[in-house]
Amino acid sequence: MTIHIEAYSDVICPWCYLGKKRLEDALRSFPEGKDAVIRFLPYELNPSTPEEGLDHKAHLAAKLGGAAALGAAHARLAALGQEAGIDYRFDAIQKTPNTLNAHRVLWLAEKDGKGNEAQNAFFEAYFTEGKDLGDKKVLLDLAVSVGLERGRVEKLLAGRQYEQEVREAEEKAYDMGVTGVPFFIFNGKVAVSGAQSVEVFEKALRQAST
Repeated sequence: MTIHIEAYSDVICPWCYLGKKRLEDALRSFPEGKDAVIRFLPYELNPSTPEEGLDHKAHLAAKLGGAAALGAAHARLAALGQEAGIDYRFDAIQKTPNTLNAHRVLWLAEKDGKGNEAQNAFFEAYFTEGKDLGDKKVLLDLAVSVGLERGRVEKLLAGRQYEQEVREAEEKAYDMGVTGVPFFIFNGKVAVSGAQSVEVFEKALRQAST
C-alpha cells in the first residue's frame, strides 16, 4: 500500500525543517517508506511580512519575549538539529522574508517532480547559509540548482503565476483547522502536528497503512 503524505510547511520555519528530517528517518525504517509519496504544500507563517522583509533577530525577539528567550530557543533548536543532521546557523540569518514568492517557486518545483529537492535547497540556504529567500535572484538560483528551467522561473517571478494556487492551498489548510506548521496528513486519515519524534511518525505510518 502506497503511503500518501501531505506536508504543510514554510521554508522559514525551523520546526518544519526538523519535522521533515524526522519524517524521513521514520520512512527509512518503515517497510513501505521507500515508496511513500509526499506532497509539499504551502503555509505562510507571516503572510503580512512586507516585501522587503523584517530584521530577523528584532522580529523574533519581540515575538518570543526578548533576546534571551530567542537565544535559548535557538540553542535548543541547534541541538535538536544536530541530532537530525541539520546545521542550524541562526546568527547567519539577517532577514525574515515574505515567503509568497518562495512558495510560488516551490509550487512549480512540486509540479515538476522536484518538490523534495527544492524544499531541501531552500531550507539549507536559509538556515545554514543565511540567504534571503525574499530575494528573487536567490530564489532563481536555488530553483535552477535543483533542475528547474531558468526561463520558466524567471517568468514566474516576473508575474503572479501560481499565486492563486498557493492561496487556495492555504485556505484549505485554514478550513481544516491547521493553525501552525509543520502539519502532516497520512493517507487522508491520520494527522500529525509539529516536529514530532521519529517514533510518533512511525506510529502514524502504521495507522495510515491499515
